[in-house]
Amino acid sequence: MEKVRTVAVLGASYGGFRAAQLLATSLPNGWRVVLVERNSHLNNVYNFARYAVLPGHEHKAFIPYDYAFGNSINTDTPHIRIHGTVTSLHPNHITYIRHSLSSSSSSEPAPEPQTLHFDYLIYALGSHLPSPIDLWEHTRERAQHLDKGRDHDKTTGTGTKGHGISWLRERQARIEAAQSVLIVGGGALGIQFASDIAAIHPLKKRVTLLHSRTRLLPRFEPALGDEVLTALQDLGVQVILGERLDLDSLRANQCDGMDENRTGSVFHVRTLSGREIDAEVVLLCTGQTPNTALMRDMDSRAVGKGGLIRVTREMQVLVEDESSEADFGEEGHVKKAMGVIPKMTESEPVSRIMVNPNSSQGPGDRTSSSQAKRTIYPHIFAVGDAADAFGALQAGHTAYYQAEVAARNVVRLIKREARRCGSLSWSEGDGEETEGEEELEEYTPGLPMVKVSLGLTRSAYEIGGVVGTKDDGVPDLNAAAMWGACGLKEVDEEGMWR
Repeated sequence: MEKVRTVAVLGASYGGFRAAQLLATSLPNGWRVVLVERNSHLNNVYNFARYAVLPGHEHKAFIPYDYAFGNSINTDTPHIRIHGTVTSLHPNHITYIRHSLSSSSSSEPAPEPQTLHFDYLIYALGSHLPSPIDLWEHTRERAQHLDKGRDHDKTTGTGTKGHGISWLRERQARIEAAQSVLIVGGGALGIQFASDIAAIHPLKKRVTLLHSRTRLLPRFEPALGDEVLTALQDLGVQVILGERLDLDSLRANQCDGMDENRTGSVFHVRTLSGREIDAEVVLLCTGQTPNTALMRDMDSRAVGKGGLIRVTREMQVLVEDESSEADFGEEGHVKKAMGVIPKMTESEPVSRIMVNPNSSQGPGDRTSSSQAKRTIYPHIFAVGDAADAFGALQAGHTAYYQAEVAARNVVRLIKREARRCGSLSWSEGDGEETEGEEELEEYTPGLPMVKVSLGLTRSAYEIGGVVGTKDDGVPDLNAAAMWGACGLKEVDEEGMWR
């Protein structure tokens, strides 16, 4: 029996989910997708802030993976979804530990790591979310305690829907009990928390939003920031711009045994300019950290400034092939590792990029093929928040489109190899009759776009440079639409408890 070959997809959020869908419906016979994800359900993190404040909808944030491999549930499929955490990445295999659906504790023995070999891989592990919406923060704290200097998970959590619902309910209770809340960070997350708390608990809480920039959402048109500021002030939120939190003042409270997310005591913090602020709950919405430690451990050259994975325009992980004897640790030499992936020829257009090592990759870095260098990892792709994708906004929709490019390029490379081996005709699968190799697709970021809720019904948006507002929102942020996008169309309220 012919060996089944594997495309591994690490992470099944917005980008990884889309990559798995496309691959499962496009791969030739003899290939399978193996999707590895630590959560049992897709976490719709864009609704976390609302559901962490407003009770009754928290179960809607966790969507079953029924349709991860296409538009219909098919039990007779070669494709596999693994509920587990990746513990190491190597040029041609990963190790992972499976999660139990039951709760785990630090006293339980850790599961034995398992190995998965792959021919191609798409790295879609995203980023560690800000603390107020990070369901896995406790797991990472345990990992750091056990293994100083590492920031990827070394121990398992459950990653289940039940755990996520309980976590959101705990947040609801903390905010309900607090009389004062300080939100640090004026990005979309901080704005949503501030507006939701003020709208859901009108006149009952003192809500303060602290932002280090002189205007909100500075990456977008000034009119959007102005619209958001007016809406926050209308809701009674105190907005402080141009001042940065003195983190030492927060740490001083934590050293006294306080948790910024818990109530019962008052935090006394200050800004770097000396302004003092008191709050019972402090929500740090100050950005996210790319989840790239696994890639860095495999090859530190693949991770650049800001901790992001360097990629080509084709979304392949970029480490220049400076020498045929380049070393990457226990895997030996590049020549040895590359022997198990599709062989490349000098005429191929894959990864023809010249990189300035002193600056981040950008649209102007492409050069003629005579000057170009290849990546030594043409079979490994990275998408989403973990990738340094030419200035693209870190958001679910950009991860989605990058994943489409990566998945289509994986299929192109597989078919290219099959044609050379004679197992696939030049026209099969592409609808083309001419003999020739299809160029790999390049990713180009679109214009930044965003939509932020400003209370239960109001929102502001920017799309294609156009700023506008709406007043048609619903309390659950139209959760059914995302369920439908994941294949679960016409789902009712009861169905969302699955």
